[in-house]
Amino acid sequence: MLALPARDAEFGAVVALYSIIHLGPGELARACGEIHRVLRPSGLALFSFHIGSEVRHLAQWWGHEVDLDFRFLEVPEVAEAVECAGFGVELRLERTSYPGEVETRRGYLLGRRRN
Repeated sequence: MLALPARDAEFGAVVALYSIIHLGPGELARACGEIHRVLRPSGLALFSFHIGSEVRHLAQWWGHEVDLDFRFLEVPEVAEAVECAGFGVELRLERTSYPGEVETRRGYLLGRRRN
């Protein structure tokens, strides 16, 4: 998400479902800017994430060795990064986990590219 292999304004929409949670500290603004770059004017971007301030690290997942961090994010932090990248936030939604999901609060932001 930090260097997308796409031309400027190539896409009409981007869906980033639980992918921004894997960015390193300080990379969220850069990723939002890159998503903005590849969207057409008025294009939509949907971001979803776990809400909070913790980092969960996994060394094993589904029987495989991994080295994976899940960074929880605060809604205002994501909204600020999205807006600073040139999006207008059109929708904010928070929810609790569904049965069978990891018990976390979830956040969703829908942004529309302004220019």
